[in-house]
Amino acid sequence: MGWSEFQLVPNRYNDECKKIDECILQLLHERKVLANGKRLIPPQEIRQEWAERYSIDEDELGWFLHTLNSEARPVFPNENGELIGVLPIMKTTILDGITYTLTHAIQHKNVSIVHIEIKMADTDEDIGMLRPHLMLEIATSQEHHVRKSGARGSDREISLQFTVSPALPDQLDGVCFSLTPYAAPREQPPREHVLNKEIRFF
Repeated sequence: MGWSEFQLVPNRYNDECKKIDECILQLLHERKVLANGKRLIPPQEIRQEWAERYSIDEDELGWFLHTLNSEARPVFPNENGELIGVLPIMKTTILDGITYTLTHAIQHKNVSIVHIEIKMADTDEDIGMLRPHLMLEIATSQEHHVRKSGARGSDREISLQFTVSPALPDQLDGVCFSLTPYAAPREQPPREHVLNKEIRFF
């Protein structure tokens, strides 16, 4: 067969699969209507149980459950708004030799940009590169929406930024922060632009 010829990919779709697919779509619709854009996420114990029972990566399960809360109308404003100042937070947790520090939030009129520093303990053990499959969760009396808006770092230190809408209050009494597993599944590796040419500075 030449390169210009195409061969149909076999499709063995059947009535049994159709029945299951229709049930899934109906349940997805009912779940989104029930959520109505609100945060409805099961606790960590249940997520871990489901991930093990159904052989699903817990990070991808977290992403999927978040998508079930999505709403048609946009959640985030088009602009961050006027820069107001910096809100210090400084909350630190250490887990499995890795330090997580929620340092501060850059306060804008419409949103807050929350910054988190992740650092691996100084050790000779090589555990590989840090890959933060995490989403910031905020529990408070007001509904807040969060999206990941930036990441940078090295093998042992990473900085994450999350955009929060509406902006956080100036007083954080009663506001609880947490990081939960979250990673969108990737069917294809991300595109790369390799920088491998000699660079001279004059």
